Amino acid sequence: MTGANPAGEWNGWLIAFGVLLVLALPPALLAACRGTPPARLAGLSLTGTLVTVMPLLAARGFGRDAYGDLGLVLAVLGPVGVLVFARFLGGSESEARDGAGRG
Repeated sequence: MTGANPAGEWNGWLIAFGVLLVLALPPALLAACRGTPPARLAGLSLTGTLVTVMPLLAARGFGRDAYGDLGLVLAVLGPVGVLVFARFLGGSESEARDGAGRG
């Protein structure tokens, strides 16, 4: 199957992909690596959203549906990963009960 972009021409989808890759992803990664834990969690969530959208843009730009599958899988798994990190960040309920009862 040849893609919609066999000659390597740039179209609006690929330009949007490039803009997100160059201008949006580095600040999101920086926010995910620095700052307070809640700020890093927000950076992780933003990074997950960007990484989800980018394969979908590439799929449209290159005319290959297989790239879109990756974006759809990330759309399901990304929020789950953020919830797992939020759970570790907040601690467990048993730790909160043990700490409150010792006072």
